[in-house]
Amino acid sequence: MPIENLDTGTIFTQILILFILAAIGFVSGKTGYLPEKSGQFVSKLVMRITMPALIFSKMVSADFSADTYFDGFKLAAIAAVTLLLVFAATRPFTKLMKIPDKSRNVYCMQALFGNVIFFAFPLFQALFGDIGVLYALFFNIGNDILLWTLGVYLAGKHKGGGFGNAIKHIFNINMIAFIIGLVFVITGWNDKINGGVIYQTTDMIGKATSPLSMIFVGLVMAGAKGVFKNFGKKMLSLVLTLQKQLVVPVLAGLIMFAAVKQGLISDVIMMIAVMQLAMPIGTLTVSIAAEYDSDYEMAADNVFVSTLFSIITLPLIAYLLKLVL
Repeated sequence: MPIENLDTGTIFTQILILFILAAIGFVSGKTGYLPEKSGQFVSKLVMRITMPALIFSKMVSADFSADTYFDGFKLAAIAAVTLLLVFAATRPFTKLMKIPDKSRNVYCMQALFGNVIFFAFPLFQALFGDIGVLYALFFNIGNDILLWTLGVYLAGKHKGGGFGNAIKHIFNINMIAFIIGLVFVITGWNDKINGGVIYQTTDMIGKATSPLSMIFVGLVMAGAKGVFKNFGKKMLSLVLTLQKQLVVPVLAGLIMFAAVKQGLISDVIMMIAVMQLAMPIGTLTVSIAAEYDSDYEMAADNVFVSTLFSIITLPLIAYLLKLVL
């Protein structure tokens, strides 16, 4: 996975393609061309059918060495540790800004969790191929553990609950698909099914993940209301976007660059981790906020602004990575 693949022009082109797919979802949602709850349907289709199929097919067809898997688990650990540090810094910051509790918790949640599935997987597939998706998947493990525990806790904190109900979400179908795929690789069974009927079926289903993911992003953006009407909320969304997509990945990148120089991590780990941290706010945060009656309208507005600005911030982060790696 050479750093040359992280060409800013290529990234801009791929993001433009993803935005066109998102625009299809946006227009379909705004005009009513698709039914009102299409976003919920597409989200469940991706998370419960196409994504686990993609994960399983990529796992069993991957030509990973032991070192590569070790790097993958380093990525999962980096994701978890970095997000916890971001939370520790963000919580007091939101109190200084005097954001109401119901909105403050949403801000904290969205400062942590980027679109590491719906946006990152299609982008990494285009830039790096299957190996990029697999590395992204390892980062997603650390991300998901915190999303379904700390994230759910934050969303329900204003009602005094959330954390106890969150643990069960960790072992979702995507995590199960990853574990099954890992077992197949470790035991060597993947060689027996790779290229066979099961692989071809899951691979065919999994290929629908990228376009459906971006159509879902567009549908979520279509549901954002008043993002350009309320100046205060717009400024808050901009602050969150700058924090999430520039400040955090740059600071994390500086720390990881020192780790690369010390031989603690590879430049591939740094590249994937920084790009994942720079992803726009995760669309799942809107669903979680709505589930726990938190400020989901603000959450949708934040996703809209964040995704819009990613067409500038992601190529910029890629450019900075190429300067140092």
